[in-house]
Amino acid sequence: IGKRVRGELREYWIDDGIYGTLNNIVFDNAIVKCMTLRFGSKPENITCKDSKTYTSTVFGPTCDSFDTVLKEYPLPELEVDDWLVFPNMGAYTTSSGTNFNGFSSSAKHIYLACSSSSSVA
Repeated sequence: IGKRVRGELREYWIDDGIYGTLNNIVFDNAIVKCMTLRFGSKPENITCKDSKTYTSTVFGPTCDSFDTVLKEYPLPELEVDDWLVFPNMGAYTTSSGTNFNGFSSSAKHIYLACSSSSSVA
């Protein structure tokens, strides 16, 4: 949704957060990890694993300062249409989401399929 650059620091706002399916950060004290997917890039660089990283903070969409998903996390420079993938989030993240500050917690089902021998998630 948004991005701010402050020298070598990056801040990103995404369309999900701790009031949605990333609620296990609060309820379960989960330490989440994420990976990036850059669609439109060459298949061998879709995960951006060889890209320069920046110390980044990722916020949810609610404008609530508590809605912080990642702090001081190394991420490559993200652009529109790049994805953050949060693997192994658990069974109850969707059912525990709430409607907050005008944002719906409606479930979205997204499936990623890989055709190469290397695993994405």
